[in-house]
Amino acid sequence: MKTQLSVLVKNESLYSRCFSFLWFINIFRKMSVNVWIDQDPDVVKNPTRVLKASNDPYEIDLVPGPHTVYFSDPRAASKARFRAVTGAFVGASFAAGAGGSMLAGASVGADMGAGNSVGVGYASFFLQDGDIFKISAKPTRKGGVKVKQIKEKKK
Repeated sequence: MKTQLSVLVKNESLYSRCFSFLWFINIFRKMSVNVWIDQDPDVVKNPTRVLKASNDPYEIDLVPGPHTVYFSDPRAASKARFRAVTGAFVGASFAAGAGGSMLAGASVGADMGAGNSVGVGYASFFLQDGDIFKISAKPTRKGGVKVKQIKEKKK
């Protein structure tokens, strides 16, 4: 019997795809996620696989035992930069409107907009012989990846 990991990669929301520097291209693209299987993304920089959004799940054969799968958004850095630039413009306009320094407002807005919200989603699980572990992965607006286990529907 096969022991598998079934990964359903969902596309980003339309809102998330529109708010980027290349929104006119990204609005029609199927976005991808980087995947590391049983490897730490801080140590191994190149992902094991790159999976694009699809209606059909990707099936990855694994050996029985403990596993950890990490997901990251390849566009996380550009999303953080876009939020920083947008925050700088908004901060500068608010500061100027209030009679303050546009430069100070821009720096505060950029800092608040960028934040440190970029994250790595992961799933840790133990597979026995013949198990199929089903998860979904979806890039978020802030540059992280939301990972959920897919439960079987009862009939």
